[in-house]
Amino acid sequence: MGLAHLPRFVILPTVLLCYLCMTDVAVPAEFGDVEVSAYALGAWPRDVDIFNQETTVPASIQDGFGAGLKVGLFPAALKRMVGLEIDSNMHGTAVSFPNITDGRNNETGHSDLLIINSTFNLILRYPGERIRPYIGAGIGWSHGTLLNPNIAGRDDQDFDAARAFTHQFLGGIQLLLSPNVHLFGSNRSYPLFLFGEYRYLSSDFHWDALAIDFRTHYGLMGVGLRF
Repeated sequence: MGLAHLPRFVILPTVLLCYLCMTDVAVPAEFGDVEVSAYALGAWPRDVDIFNQETTVPASIQDGFGAGLKVGLFPAALKRMVGLEIDSNMHGTAVSFPNITDGRNNETGHSDLLIINSTFNLILRYPGERIRPYIGAGIGWSHGTLLNPNIAGRDDQDFDAARAFTHQFLGGIQLLLSPNVHLFGSNRSYPLFLFGEYRYLSSDFHWDALAIDFRTHYGLMGVGLRF
């Protein structure tokens, strides 16, 4: 898959990460901190009602796993306590529900579901030397794609994508692992940190004759570099 085929919100953090890693770049200390992080995530969606072809029934949504990237900027003018992050992640899950349309009583609708989130997060943190707790909130877009849906009464498609406005709340903590990490033989060193994070995200997806208010808890674990 070429770079042109990737979503733009995935390209931006990836390109910036590669640029910082492959060049001898330093962010002036008087400007602030730039943080680039990669993480794995677990998703624990809530079971909610789903609208299917003019009926509303309870749906079951499976837990999922995925990964993401984020880039944060914390200006020195704000004492490195307030910052803005660009964040992108994706994960898989699946949804199933009773299919009672057109007089059906004993059938089940099912589809795998791919979720891609892209948000801008406002972060408030305590800029400690080794431990940095933080909280924040974000808004952006979420893409939900039905993969191989098996739903009776629906015009079957291999996939069906929907985009929705999304918002989230988060909290986490950073732990400094090493203050001096050298990248690819660079003479400069950068702090390496580990972080854990909790998020709660909300998106309302509307596909063809199908809609769901997607609500999920996320747990993140990752590593990052501070430039």
